[in-house]
Amino acid sequence: KYKIVASDLDGTLLNEAQTVSRENLQAIGEMKQLGVEFVPTTGRALNEIHPALMESPDIRYIITSDGAAVWDKKSEKMVITRYISKDTVRLILKTIQPYNVFIVAHEGGKTYYDKQKYTPAFLKTCRIDSYFGHIISQHATSVENLENFLAASDKVEMMALFFELEEAIVACKQIFENSGRLCAARSAENNLEVYSSDAGKGKTLAAFADALGVNIADVIAVGDSNNDITLVEAAGLGLAMENATDELKAIADQTICKNSEHCARYILEKIIQ
Repeated sequence: KYKIVASDLDGTLLNEAQTVSRENLQAIGEMKQLGVEFVPTTGRALNEIHPALMESPDIRYIITSDGAAVWDKKSEKMVITRYISKDTVRLILKTIQPYNVFIVAHEGGKTYYDKQKYTPAFLKTCRIDSYFGHIISQHATSVENLENFLAASDKVEMMALFFELEEAIVACKQIFENSGRLCAARSAENNLEVYSSDAGKGKTLAAFADALGVNIADVIAVGDSNNDITLVEAAGLGLAMENATDELKAIADQTICKNSEHCARYILEKIIQ
């Protein structure tokens, strides 16, 4: 019955060491043999995708930056793009200006941060833990003036904003959503992932399935965080990890295993076969 499995990465397909287990990779290969397209669907930019997934012959498409872009490994290009307009980029920057915020920007498939703000003290102020800190240090590129860099770009996919204060998150989220131009979802207690209202994991998954001629009822989606809510809602079968947020579990059709227990293998054996 099922033709596509769309899986979040962090907290879902990836374990706590940010790696893909052998069991998951083998299960993805077995799905491919059954005619099921396994599609990593993540808030990460393309350059942050684990090498095991980029190199896997059993994975062709990757939905990145919360649905702002879809990479086709075969053609080596983005086949869907939903960038943030320059005017809307300016709105984001103006909104967060009064607060202490560390920005990780996704632009053209790569991640960038402001060199001047990349200090241990400021990272601590913005509550960036070792997990996110590792992702930034391993994958992101520093620029001298991030705001100028973003203002000049027409390929801004998403901004991951890490805040000092909870009240700042609430205030900024309301402004972003009230604009009608942006969506803002949390993947951690200290952050907002901000992207075009035309994007989002759920909307892009639906468009992607349609492009492949697949009925959305024949799609499985799985995730663990609130930025996966639209993804899980959009799919014919929506799954939440055992380690998922309560909000995601509440709207999912089923709750499955922990991310340390090989979710691709679980989906293959318990649902697809």
